Amino acid sequence: MSQIPVVNLGPALTGASAGAGAAPVVAELRRALADVGFLQVVGHGVPAALVDAAYATMDQVAALPDDERRALVRPRASQRGLFEQIDGQGRVLNRALQFITYDDLTAAEADGAVGGHPDYFVPNVWPEQLPGFKATWQRYAEATRELARTLMSLFAQALELPADYFAAPFAKDVTLFSANFYPPQPADADHEDVLLVAHADSGGLTVLHQRGDYEGLQLRGLDGEWITVPVRADAFVINIGHLLSRWTNGRYPATVHRVVAGPAPADQRQSIATFFLPNVDTVVTPVPTMVGAEGSRFEPITAYDWQRQFMEKYVLTKTYAEPATA
Repeated sequence: MSQIPVVNLGPALTGASAGAGAAPVVAELRRALADVGFLQVVGHGVPAALVDAAYATMDQVAALPDDERRALVRPRASQRGLFEQIDGQGRVLNRALQFITYDDLTAAEADGAVGGHPDYFVPNVWPEQLPGFKATWQRYAEATRELARTLMSLFAQALELPADYFAAPFAKDVTLFSANFYPPQPADADHEDVLLVAHADSGGLTVLHQRGDYEGLQLRGLDGEWITVPVRADAFVINIGHLLSRWTNGRYPATVHRVVAGPAPADQRQSIATFFLPNVDTVVTPVPTMVGAEGSRFEPITAYDWQRQFMEKYVLTKTYAEPATA
């Protein structure tokens, strides 16, 4: 397949759990995920003004003085704060500001989300000097989480499961949000062509918006060829991660993707990713409708244990700028 499927969610948004409107959307979703594991969705209900507001806050962070921006940097293992992945010459390949659903352990405890893993709930890091920053991201986070919930309901139906099958596993979701910036690369021939190496995402669904001077997101098709994902202002890119693939017993793949540099030195790119992650104590095991005569291909694993393994194997092996010291 050389094109990314585009699915209009509009007919299903009046009630993803029932009605004739959801059925054709479910069928399209099933085909898209089975064929490539990626799709774009339109008619998703997330206001364009909210997306624009989130990008505007990213520009504000980029405009901060170096010392103020560096104060947001945290150790990469925390998945909170600002991270800068650098190449062998110390040049920034990509920059990400990340936070999760719960602001800190106190907030997680109040919602009953800790699940025996208090170490997971490291405090979020916010640029307090930017008025309205946190409020904007909280609105964006809730809007994209709601979209992810709708998609999970539709996906459950695609697996011939009840529409609310995934509601409980994501009732206390620890969704990770990542505001990503890929800066212009130098004109010399030494710069990296790949700004984010090939990988598949860790969790359930990823809901991603992208914009920029060029189309830099590529996915690897089943034939091994790289397919460029078009940039559409009205669309979110959707892909499934390793945990959701495990739920399907590997029937639906977690698609490998990467980000490449633009063709011109001045090219830059931004994206906002919502990694919809289940409750930390959710036990992920293949669903009954996906386990045939061959049995289960995967052992049960908690979302917490999987996320730790993923971090150690895929994330912490890269080189990042160190946090500022007092």
